[in-house]
Amino acid sequence: MAYNRPYNPDELPRFAEPENVRIPSMKLRFISPPTDSRPPPSPDVTQSGAADPKLLPLFRAVDKDGTGHLSEAELSAALVNGDWSSFDPQTVRMMIRMFDADRSGTIGFEEFCGLWSFLASWRTLFDRFDVDRSGNISLPEFTNALVAFRYRLTPGFVELLFRTYDKRNEGVMSFDLFVQACISLKRMTDVFKKYDDDRDGYITLSFEDFLSEILKQMK
Repeated sequence: MAYNRPYNPDELPRFAEPENVRIPSMKLRFISPPTDSRPPPSPDVTQSGAADPKLLPLFRAVDKDGTGHLSEAELSAALVNGDWSSFDPQTVRMMIRMFDADRSGTIGFEEFCGLWSFLASWRTLFDRFDVDRSGNISLPEFTNALVAFRYRLTPGFVELLFRTYDKRNEGVMSFDLFVQACISLKRMTDVFKKYDDDRDGYITLSFEDFLSEILKQMK
C-alpha cells in the first residue's frame, strides 16, 4: 500500500482534525512581530479543546474590530511563521474550515484555543523533522517526515508534492506550508482509503466519483 499503516508513534497525527486534538505543553510564535522583531512570550498549552483564559488577551489583540470573532483577514494578520513571514492564504482558510464549528465563517474564542493547540502540536512535529534547525523543511527532511508517517511514495512523487507546496519557490517548506501539505495528503489518503476496500493500494473510480472527490477537497 502507498498510504500510512495503522500505528507508528511518529505517524501523521490523529489531531489533524480538531475534535481529536491531543496537545503536549510547548510554546508557539503566533502573533505579528513588535517593533523590535523579537517573538513575544506566549502561554504554555497544557490542554486540548479547552478555552484557556491565558489566551484571551492574545485573542482580543487579534480581534481588531472587537466582534468576539476573528475574520479571515484578522487571523491572516496574526498567523506568522518562525521567521515572521505570513501564513499562506490557503493555510489560513484551511484553519478556519477546520475550527469553525458553528460554520459562521469566523473563529470564536473557544475555536481559537483549539486552533492554537493544534498549531502547537504541529510545531512540535515540525521541529522534530527540521533536523538542521533552519526554520524550514528541506526536501530530504520532508521525505523523512513522510517515511515516519508511514507513507511509501516514490522519490519522484515526493518531490512533486514538495514542489507543489513550496509555493514561495525557495527550495524549502515553511511551517505553514508543511502543515498544509501534510493535512492535504492525509485528506487525499482518506479519500483513497474510502474506495480501497481490499487495501491493496489500487482502486476503480468512475469519472464523476473522481470529480466529486476533487470538488469536495476544493471547498
